[in-house]
Amino acid sequence: MPLILAARDDNTVETISEDDLYKYTRHRWAINESSRLEERYLKFDLQALLKAAVAACFSNGARYCTKILKCKEGMNNKAYILTMDNGTEVLAKLPNPCAGPSFYITASEVATRTFLRDALSISIPRIIARSANRSNPVGAEYIIEEKAAGEPLGNFWKSLDTLPMNDRMAIVDNILEIEKKLTFIKFAKSGCIYFREDISNSEPLQTNPPLSSQILDRFTMGPLVSNEFWSGQKAGMDLNRGPFEMPEQFIDAIARNERKFIKEYATPRMNYHCSLKKAELPHEMLSLLDRYLQLTPAMVPSQLTENVDIHSPTLWHPDLHPNNIFVDPKSKNLSHVIDWQSASSLPLFYHCHVPTAIKHHGPALTILEDLDSWPEPPQNYPSLSPDEKAYIDNAIGSEYLHKYYLSSTRVKNPRFWAVLQRAAELSIRTEPAGWVQSAWSNNETFFLRRALMKIADQWEELCLDAGPCPWVLTEDELASHEHEKETRGYVSTFLAYFRDNWGVPVDGCIEVGRFTEVQAEMERMRAHFVGSADDEEEKELAEKIWPYKM
Repeated sequence: MPLILAARDDNTVETISEDDLYKYTRHRWAINESSRLEERYLKFDLQALLKAAVAACFSNGARYCTKILKCKEGMNNKAYILTMDNGTEVLAKLPNPCAGPSFYITASEVATRTFLRDALSISIPRIIARSANRSNPVGAEYIIEEKAAGEPLGNFWKSLDTLPMNDRMAIVDNILEIEKKLTFIKFAKSGCIYFREDISNSEPLQTNPPLSSQILDRFTMGPLVSNEFWSGQKAGMDLNRGPFEMPEQFIDAIARNERKFIKEYATPRMNYHCSLKKAELPHEMLSLLDRYLQLTPAMVPSQLTENVDIHSPTLWHPDLHPNNIFVDPKSKNLSHVIDWQSASSLPLFYHCHVPTAIKHHGPALTILEDLDSWPEPPQNYPSLSPDEKAYIDNAIGSEYLHKYYLSSTRVKNPRFWAVLQRAAELSIRTEPAGWVQSAWSNNETFFLRRALMKIADQWEELCLDAGPCPWVLTEDELASHEHEKETRGYVSTFLAYFRDNWGVPVDGCIEVGRFTEVQAEMERMRAHFVGSADDEEEKELAEKIWPYKM
């Protein structure tokens, strides 16, 4: 049996049991923990996986696996670095149940990465073996690939001491080149890329400008794999998951899919942010979906200039954070970009965001979108302590890099710049589509309604010459929304407190080593929240809406 190890967050390793290979052990949850852990548990035939990996490395002289290193766990996959007897290292990746439809997730990722390597020459680890059929001997879908060269950018990114500004700017330039390649290719349809043999009755991929027939004939555009299309009971439903030729078709289909789901499966349930006694009814969600469909004309932006197309579907990386970017530890040159799982081709305006790795977080000294002003140290900078100077240096560096990305995009990638210039407007137009598929399932109808209200408030600006807005909220609707807004505001205060002071995201995910301490603080704050109620009804409300329930 190979040595079995796991990577820790502090970059050390520890010995673990085989059972720990199948479990999610990096975090715990303060919200619905049993469900979160269950959807990240994946049992498979370890020996069959090792056999497949050895076979993939056989041409390099490998005979057996000597070490298994469980990588730092992501939310959607199990990943293991497998070391062979001749020193060869490969990565085996298997999707967790929560990742989405495992066949489509795997088949699409393999095809997408192959397309990006072969057609666009983007640096991605080569796939050497794969199976999108869980009836294989492993008992799960898997990808075996070359180990990414270098180290994650996250190892260097936190401080200017570990990565100077010139190196950071060079990495931004590398990212810009990747985005320029992606925006150069426009697809005929929105969806996910697959090999044609994986999708029945498929047509060759269509791009503008046309790529070689040798490339296009290998691939096709198929259904989207986003989990919102497939979660829970939706997995067995006949829903329209694409591909879609026009933005309007996508926007319309996701709402009609949700109508179908609500009619078939939704039942009355309590939404304590609205009422302690009255249930939230499915027909209320159906009514909200009707409002969504009335407002869809405002959800597609106008084409301001004929020569810059922001509507055509474009492939994009789903989350370009520092640990998905690998760099050479000496030269700091970008070596590989990983984690293209769920990458989709959507209208370019849906990709309107600065990459996570580059985006400035926290207060800014200047307006980030104003490229005529750049951050500078305060006048009292020379008199500050070394720690204060380091803090300011890193804050200014982060803001500077964000603006450097924007200014470089303006020059090098005018198509994407046309999108980024309209970020505020596009946020309003696209937000409803971001909520509509999960609003009922996640008890978040409030956020869908709020997004639609933003559309209604700006209808005349968003839909010139379209006449009056088709949705005018009644006084009762406004009063009900304001009541829920007030109640949710109490919860938001605590979510923000634990996010800002304890680093707990909204889903309640906490590192195992800090869980006991954070949980104790949560209990202290819960007792304070409930104890501050003025009467028994307020006390009951506080108990019901307290967000952290394991």
